Amino acid sequence: MSVSGSESGKESIRSAASGTLLIRALGILLLFASTTLTAKLLGPAEYGTYSAGLSLAMLLATLAPLGTDRILIRNLSIRPSLDDAAPEVRLTHRCALLVSGALLAGCLVIALLCHQLRLYPWRETTLLAALMFGPLTLTYLRQWIAIPLIGTRRAVMPEQILIPGCSLILLPGLFLLMPSALTARTAALLFSGLTITVWGLTSCHGVLKPLYSAAIASNILPNGALRDRFHAGLPFVFVAVGGILCQRSIPLAVAAGCSFADTAQLSYAMLIAGLPSIPLGLLNMSLIPGFARLYHSGRNDESRVLARNAATLIFLISTALCAAIMVASPLFVRILGIQWQTVTVLLPALLLATIVDCLTGPTIPVMQTTGMERAYSRLLFAYIPLQLVLLYVFSRMAAVEGAALAYLLGRCIWNILVVVMIYRQRSLIMLPSRQSLRDGLAMIQERFLSAAGTAGSGQPMPLAEPGGRHIV
Repeated sequence: MSVSGSESGKESIRSAASGTLLIRALGILLLFASTTLTAKLLGPAEYGTYSAGLSLAMLLATLAPLGTDRILIRNLSIRPSLDDAAPEVRLTHRCALLVSGALLAGCLVIALLCHQLRLYPWRETTLLAALMFGPLTLTYLRQWIAIPLIGTRRAVMPEQILIPGCSLILLPGLFLLMPSALTARTAALLFSGLTITVWGLTSCHGVLKPLYSAAIASNILPNGALRDRFHAGLPFVFVAVGGILCQRSIPLAVAAGCSFADTAQLSYAMLIAGLPSIPLGLLNMSLIPGFARLYHSGRNDESRVLARNAATLIFLISTALCAAIMVASPLFVRILGIQWQTVTVLLPALLLATIVDCLTGPTIPVMQTTGMERAYSRLLFAYIPLQLVLLYVFSRMAAVEGAALAYLLGRCIWNILVVVMIYRQRSLIMLPSRQSLRDGLAMIQERFLSAAGTAGSGQPMPLAEPGGRHIV
């Protein structure tokens, strides 16, 4: 490849990455707005049931393909032609359909048992999960199919933008028309309807339309194809389910230890406390190529510098955002209503947990790009039971406030284990650099004093130093 071609390829990658980060950030903000509206309209009790049902639905939707979705994206990346892709799409959907049928039957049996045992909130949660996980499964599969064919940005845009955006319009309309009919069930029905509609529209458009048509019309699968694909996909199940299980099991554990109303308070407080970690998530996505190049080229010193500088940057940004959210926390009660005042009580512990997570910096890119996937999976699946036990025990002892403290304790334990593991296996210190912290704090102080002095003199503050070097 020529130099110009290489440079244009790099620019294309940068543009795609920037677009993906932008879509992801916008999607998170839209999700926060739609979740806030849903919580306000439903109230703590109904929203707690809906939140627990959605968490269970996401777990089931991630489990449904049994790892075959990861095989699908790998094969489509290697052989993206229509003749090769159509059988892969058909095979993966057939695998997901079989598992989804078993999961749906299991949900109905559990709902029946809960009804017989008079565990009515858990019956409702299981039924809501059964209603929502089917459309979610189709949506997840469509994303995995679209990523290697049309790029990550276009692949994730419908679910990131359209679903929360439409919710912001339809939920108030439904509330105005039938205020008494807006319950957890109607919210789940609306979510499922939006999800299946977006899936149908995006699957019948562009490159995906002939692919889905060819997959439907493709020949019968050869004998043993399903068995072989399930066998190949099983190792990916732990990777796929582990991350989402770590977060989505929290509402269920709190509901078991407290109540679904407490689950609503904690879920919404965690959503707010997660906002300062958005820069960490975006940085994780953007640093994966850089860490991969440095590690595989043996440039260990540069890897250490990159890791510590990234940890310093994220720590400073997240701490400032956490402080701003803590100051603004009374506004959330004004927006949602007095019945959500527990959220402000939970925020300090949850924001501290966010700072702890950001203190260690981009640990996920480091582990993914330096061959630590197996160690990460083992550590994650050892940690999840500990987290669930802590949440249940503390919530039984001190209600939802205890659950927030348990979450903080769990995140401290997790990050200590991760930092020690990375240091032992890769000699990387995943903590902020003291020198970088001093420089960053000095820069912030200089900017603050400069702004205060400029405001006092009535003169506009310069954006760059006389030499043209921008102050960043």
